[in-house]
Amino acid sequence: MRSLAKTKPTLSDVLNNETSYPYSLDDFATFLDQTFCLENLEFYLAVKRYRYYASNYFNSNNSATSLLMSDITDIPEVPEDYYFDDASLRGDTPAHMEFLKQKLVDIITTFILPNSPKEINILSVTRDDLLTNVFQYNNYHPSILDPVRNQVYELMQASSFNQFLLEAGNTELRMSSEESEGVDSDYSSSSSSGVNFRGITRSTNKNNRTKQTFGAGLKQKYRKLIKTTSSKINGNN
Repeated sequence: MRSLAKTKPTLSDVLNNETSYPYSLDDFATFLDQTFCLENLEFYLAVKRYRYYASNYFNSNNSATSLLMSDITDIPEVPEDYYFDDASLRGDTPAHMEFLKQKLVDIITTFILPNSPKEINILSVTRDDLLTNVFQYNNYHPSILDPVRNQVYELMQASSFNQFLLEAGNTELRMSSEESEGVDSDYSSSSSSGVNFRGITRSTNKNNRTKQTFGAGLKQKYRKLIKTTSSKINGNN
């Protein structure tokens, strides 16, 4: 983990889970949840998951698609089982493609379609292009998600991230001040070992602050999202 005492992290640093408390990915998720913008982060990380799944398929397909997938360098540092990896879903197999279709439909029905449960705010032309690629041309390459992903990144950068840095900076200053005065500067005044806010758990132990990782609470939230959406789609087949 990098030291944040002098340099504030970038949004990419946070999204790649390279930062620690109070600038961690969990802290950013909690901030977005409090400001009712969590769907942007959920979508962004769902696309990262899809890119992870798709890299195995397209890299084993042919040289042209392999070149297109060569830029996948931003897979987040999370536990391996977070991806529900399955040895049978590796390489150019029919089962893998069906798996990719299901995952992309999950993303579309959760975040993209008008009035979807967690609809994100994107340009209508961007949404239409994505839907055309998937449902008219049967294109499941992860590159078709790039325009949407880029818009969501810019939205988080413009509308949320600066305010998050401000609040995290205030927390950092308070921690520094209290530690210099010999005061135990737990993030919360609670005597418990963690704070749970809408299913997102954050450690308040000072010894854990330098090794914050993607929290179990948010991880469970994604698992529930995936299972619920998949059940709905399978029930309609």
